[in-house]
Amino acid sequence: MRFLILCCGLLAACEHAATFVVAAPDSLGPRTLAVPRRLTFNTGDDRTPAVTGTVLAYSRLDADEQGNERCLALLPVDGGTILRETCPGPPRSPADTFVDTWTETALSADGRQVAYLWQQGSMISVLGFWSTSVVVAPADRAGDRSGFVWPIRFLTPGGRVGDAVSAISWADAHTLRLLMGYEFIFKVKGGGLQRYTDTTFQSYGLGQLDVTTGTFAFVPGGDSVYAYAAAPDGGLWIVRNQDSTRLLHLAPGADSATDVGVFGGPVRWLANVGGVPAAVVSDVRVEWLEPGDSVPRQLPVGVGEGPVRRIAPVAGTRRFVAEIERGTDLFGDPANLWLYELP
Repeated sequence: MRFLILCCGLLAACEHAATFVVAAPDSLGPRTLAVPRRLTFNTGDDRTPAVTGTVLAYSRLDADEQGNERCLALLPVDGGTILRETCPGPPRSPADTFVDTWTETALSADGRQVAYLWQQGSMISVLGFWSTSVVVAPADRAGDRSGFVWPIRFLTPGGRVGDAVSAISWADAHTLRLLMGYEFIFKVKGGGLQRYTDTTFQSYGLGQLDVTTGTFAFVPGGDSVYAYAAAPDGGLWIVRNQDSTRLLHLAPGADSATDVGVFGGPVRWLANVGGVPAAVVSDVRVEWLEPGDSVPRQLPVGVGEGPVRRIAPVAGTRRFVAEIERGTDLFGDPANLWLYELP
């Protein structure tokens, strides 16, 4: 009798239970408003940050994607829940071994278009990518290649072949700035499976690409530039291969640069943060020059983590997003993104 009563009770409970419904979780803000603070907690790898307004765009290696494909993600620059993530999509067939990599993200000023580097290679081969293009697509349909696609293959005025770009940014509504150069493949040999292959980018100079006509050219005075940032006067701050510590200024319309200052070490990345030139100069340090400074000021970045690779300024503030690896490794550990602020 107890068994029958219990069964009846269970049946009654089942009859009155609500239908199981899965609802998307509410969007969440950042854990804390303290600066510095970590913005991404991806178990994969987050790279090439760029900020437009209050939106942070970056390249995200999503663990849920097949074939180690890199996606494009949008996140509030203060942190919180991802606003949108667009990925290349699943393999077209079981025999599809191609890997799509989307990096070098840059949102247009109105946030409606995204420019990025699209590279395709094979999961089987370690000899680099077989297809590399600059793509401009709607920000909500990053994989749409029906618009502007520029296969990267060019000759410098000196006749050198170029096949890669880096540090894409928008100069205006129809022009991209980018470092143009060559991607070298190098290998560290070992025994058994311990054979490592990686690539390194060598910049030939600063170029610009018209996304309406597909024409490109090197910026006057931009030869041998390997780091750059837009200056407040409409010109450019640059660093050249010949002197990796010296900051130069290209005034609007000028084809020769003037000295600004000298950083305390070789510049790895350059940005305009709150109207001042700021550079990554070591694994754990950003330096910047205030107006009138002869000696750069220093801010520790990524202490206790791995090396800092890039910084992306938040316009109208002295804040920047830093790409910081989670450890130190010859070929780079996975990275996350952090928010910092100059004093």
